[in-house]
Amino acid sequence: MPTYKHYWREGSGSLVVDVALVLCDAPVERIRVDTNAGDHRKPGFLALNPMAQIPVLVLPDATVLTETAAMVLVLAEAFPQAGLLPPSAGAARATALRWLMLMATTGYSAALRAYRPERYSGDASTASCVAVQAAALAESNKIFAILADAAEGPFLFGAKLTIVDVYLAMLADWHPPALDLPAIRQIHQGVLADPVIAKAWTRHEQPA
Repeated sequence: MPTYKHYWREGSGSLVVDVALVLCDAPVERIRVDTNAGDHRKPGFLALNPMAQIPVLVLPDATVLTETAAMVLVLAEAFPQAGLLPPSAGAARATALRWLMLMATTGYSAALRAYRPERYSGDASTASCVAVQAAALAESNKIFAILADAAEGPFLFGAKLTIVDVYLAMLADWHPPALDLPAIRQIHQGVLADPVIAKAWTRHEQPA
């Protein structure tokens, strides 16, 4: 069976893609990119993703995908039996895409600004970085409050776990105050209670 190639590293959105690949039982070659060593800025990787960002997924037909949400959507279409997303016909699918895009475009960005405010501050002053970080944390709080209010329980869309719940749980790991919200904590616990997901999750934990 043709193989997917997943370029990944710990502590990145590649976690969601790895979980998706595992849930789909897709044949995959995992290629760890050492960003500390600058591997993401080497010509070979830049040829795949000129943005020098992780993850990258190369499809069996050699199509190169960047952007985690795009990878999830492509895998959901390629492996409908895996149930990564609610069925395509129905309001649940539309709502799943709504929240997936919110997390991918706004939630992920807020997490980056909270952890690396110097990249987004416009200057290196402490005051500027603190202001960027404070705004990012406030935005994360707002997003999680919205998601908690929308959650049907025990997962976002009721009894069935989807890849959107995995994305939410990853962002909650990066923003611990989110786990103070009962609905978010319940989703996070439910995601990690799945032994298949938990194994992939462990692979993506930041090394000591």
